[in-house]
Amino acid sequence: MKLLTTVLAAAVVTTAFAAPAFAANPDVYVVNFRNAQDNNSARLDGQLAAALSMSGVNAEEVVIDTSNAAKWEKGAHDAFDRDIVPVFNQWVGLPGFAAVVDAESKRVIGCVNSTFSANEMAEKIRQMAATSTGSAYMSRASISTKTTQCPAPHNVDPFGK
Repeated sequence: MKLLTTVLAAAVVTTAFAAPAFAANPDVYVVNFRNAQDNNSARLDGQLAAALSMSGVNAEEVVIDTSNAAKWEKGAHDAFDRDIVPVFNQWVGLPGFAAVVDAESKRVIGCVNSTFSANEMAEKIRQMAATSTGSAYMSRASISTKTTQCPAPHNVDPFGK
């Protein structure tokens, strides 16, 4: 019995430490560009977690935080690990929104920001994820002026390369 308990405990510890730091095979990445000094980032953070849980989407949040050098570097590594460095490069340093990226093609589908409520974000993320997976989704007519269009690129190569 003692041997069985030891073997099971070793298996549990090995499994816990061998688990990847990010979700396996998400349909979309929700790349949260943030900075602690930005008011829009604070509002977005409060709504995005709730929106992701409400959306029911197989999504992984990737945080690109430029609050300090260590967080900036972690965000760069997270982008590299998920092969979304071009998305990182395009908007790093521009906080207050989240880009929804197709996890397979690495194409940016759209963006949400702090003007959306958690419910609105969940709906938009669900629609964008459906686009990513090729699934149908029910769209509700709306007269909202809010857009899922992403901001203009923040970092542009001045030489056009």
